Amino acid sequence: MKLSLKDINMIALFTALTVILAQISIPIPFSPVPVTLSIFGVFLSSLILGTRNGILSQIVYILLGLVGVPVFAGFRGGLNVLLSPTGGYIISYPFMALVIGLLVSRKKNASFITMTGALLAGLVVCYTLGTSWLAVSAKLDPAKAISAGVIPFLPLDIVKAVISAALGLQIRNALTKAGLVRAG
Repeated sequence: MKLSLKDINMIALFTALTVILAQISIPIPFSPVPVTLSIFGVFLSSLILGTRNGILSQIVYILLGLVGVPVFAGFRGGLNVLLSPTGGYIISYPFMALVIGLLVSRKKNASFITMTGALLAGLVVCYTLGTSWLAVSAKLDPAKAISAGVIPFLPLDIVKAVISAALGLQIRNALTKAGLVRAG
């Protein structure tokens, strides 16, 4: 796999975007999982950079956090964060990027509806991996894990998906015209 300097710069930009958005974090009293905007970074990197580079931007994000750089919500880093109840959601990011990227790249000029559907499919991946790990790490039965890790987040995450699809479509078109990302 060969990456151009342009690819590396765009991957770094979207990794940084995910880091910044992860710091917009609101703890909620009934769940060990905070509300964050990091999912916007995952959504946008997947829509704009495509499958490979979207995945790479999220892998870089996780690796930075894994080695202790405080990139995760609340300026935290380290293996302990990935082993905490929120770890499964973070680990899901490259898998989300894979699903979103594949669904969007199947259509040369993906529409808003296609992008929104792809983002919602990515959200299913996030909830599946994240809530499974939440159940294991917090010793919750599946119903309690869903109540703590999905139900309170679903409405806002759907709104995030719709906003990301609208933004992603506009940004992707602009960056494609500027030659910074590949079309389709």
